[in-house]
Amino acid sequence: MFNIPMNTKGALSADSLLSLNNAGMAGQQGQPQSQPVMQQPQMQQNQPAAPTPRPTGNGVHLKKGQKTSLTQMNPNLSEIEVCLGWDILNRACDLDASVFMLGADNKVVGDDWFVFYGQPVSPDGSIIHQGDSIDGAGDGDDEIITIKLNQVNPQVQKIAFAVTINEALENHLNFSMVANAYVRVVDKTTGKELVKFMLTDYFANVTSMVVGEVYNKSGQWRFNPIGDGFAEDLAGLCGVYGVNVAD
Repeated sequence: MFNIPMNTKGALSADSLLSLNNAGMAGQQGQPQSQPVMQQPQMQQNQPAAPTPRPTGNGVHLKKGQKTSLTQMNPNLSEIEVCLGWDILNRACDLDASVFMLGADNKVVGDDWFVFYGQPVSPDGSIIHQGDSIDGAGDGDDEIITIKLNQVNPQVQKIAFAVTINEALENHLNFSMVANAYVRVVDKTTGKELVKFMLTDYFANVTSMVVGEVYNKSGQWRFNPIGDGFAEDLAGLCGVYGVNVAD
C-alpha cells in the first residue's frame, strides 16, 4: 500500500478504473484501461489570452502518436532529460509531473516504481524528479525528469509521463485553464534537444494528461507522444497503472 500526500476527493476506485477493459489510451492495445476524454475543448469565460509559446530547442517536432527512435538519433544515448513546460491561465492551478515505470502488463512493477514530488527517485536510481514548479511562470521548462537509460531495471518495459492538476477535483480546476503545454526529450550528455511534442487539446473536463512514453523496443529507446486527457486526479491515475494508494 502506497501513501500519497494528495487530495483524492472524487477519484474513481482502482476497481472501477480497471474494469474498463475495452478502453484503450491512444487507441493502442494493452494501454491503461480508463477511457480518455474525447469532448471538445471548452474555454473558461473571462480568462486572459494564452501567453506566447516558450522558445525551446530545435529537436524533431512530433505529432500525437508519431513514435520515433531516440537511439537512432544518438546510438550512444545513455542519459536523457524529459522536460515538461506549460503556462497557466488560472493562478489556482498547480501542475505536477509524475512517472510510472511499467512492466509488460502496463502496470507498475511495484508500488515504489512511481516517481513524483513525494518520491523523487526510483528504486533502481535510474529516474530522478528534479522538483515541483508551483506556478508555471517564466520561460523554459517547469519540471524535469532525468533518466539514466542504462540503469533502468530490466523489468521496466515502458516509462509513462503524466501531468496532473493538484486538488483539481476539489477546486474545480481543469486543463482548459492551461496553455502551451509541451514535453521534450533532451540528450543530457550533449544538451541537444532530440524531440518535442506540443499538446494541442485543452479540455474543460480533463484534470490529468498522459503526455508521452519512453520505451525500449528491440534494443532501441523510443518516444511515443500521447497527449490523452483523463477526468482523474493523481490517485485515479495510480489506480489505472496499478499503484495501490492508501485511503
